[in-house]
Amino acid sequence: MQLPDNIKKPRERAKAKLQLDANESPFNKPLNRYPSTKALQTLMTNWGKHEHIPERCIFMCNGIEEACDLLIRTFTVPNRDSIIAAEPTRHYYKRRAQINRIEYREANLRAENFELDANDIVNAISDTTQMIFLCSPNSPTGNLLDAGEIESIVQIFDGIVVVDESYIDFVPQATVIGLLNKYKNLVVLRSFSHAWALAGLNLSAIIAHPDIICNIAKIALSHPINAITINAALEMIKNRLDIDKWTRQIIDERTKVEIALKDIPECEHIYHSDANFLLVKFSNSASIYKDLLKNGIAVHPVMGCLRLTIGLPQDNSALLGALRRRNSSIK
Repeated sequence: MQLPDNIKKPRERAKAKLQLDANESPFNKPLNRYPSTKALQTLMTNWGKHEHIPERCIFMCNGIEEACDLLIRTFTVPNRDSIIAAEPTRHYYKRRAQINRIEYREANLRAENFELDANDIVNAISDTTQMIFLCSPNSPTGNLLDAGEIESIVQIFDGIVVVDESYIDFVPQATVIGLLNKYKNLVVLRSFSHAWALAGLNLSAIIAHPDIICNIAKIALSHPINAITINAALEMIKNRLDIDKWTRQIIDERTKVEIALKDIPECEHIYHSDANFLLVKFSNSASIYKDLLKNGIAVHPVMGCLRLTIGLPQDNSALLGALRRRNSSIK
């Protein structure tokens, strides 16, 4: 298989002692040089070993939104094709579809628990549908989508099924990565922003059959990831045990916060979460949102609920304290 020029193996340039071929500045080393293709390949190789994914099945890019944009631009035709997403879900899918002039079709998750029903997705498919987006664990709801339902969709649908696993590090045993060995039309997305604590770098990965990766690379940037991001991610891979420790702490804190929230009278329902946040329905979510902001605490209002990110123990205590004080003041 011929790789595109922008992801070919490094050529003789890396061996040259004097590099005068790329119009780079001779000052401010090492940032005066364009990102090394070899360094990016090292990142994909090293991360792939940890995840048991071959390098040829990985494409790194700048965040999940760029990953969605690359997939849509590669595999759909503007003003002709459509994509489907299981709602409620991340806004990226709809935003990138609209920007690329692709029809966005919604298939609803079950209202009572946000579970996935393959039949609802299949019923939304039309002749123009080229791609389906599923987020598992889902955002903003937090729950895993059933792997059996996902596989049913991949089996039935001839187009590309994208499973966004940005939060899968909080429940790694539930990944659908293993299905890539069976289905060439499956694409999995991963993010380094959450469990990996690298949101400031906005790094993500597209994982798919090599043919899909090659097609994406044909339209991608020549230097998709900057040198600072590559080096920081390589350093994090060396400290993978820290990531596992942080993930366990967040899961423990999530449990503690959930238990504490149940004692707050205004808390009506806490949806099950497999991610690093909780979706909580309060009796007056809008008012609570404003009160929390007055206390210097930002949460995310969505669907009449509040999405609460799990922070450090002191952060979570501050959130719970603000909610308790509010309850005392309105008695």
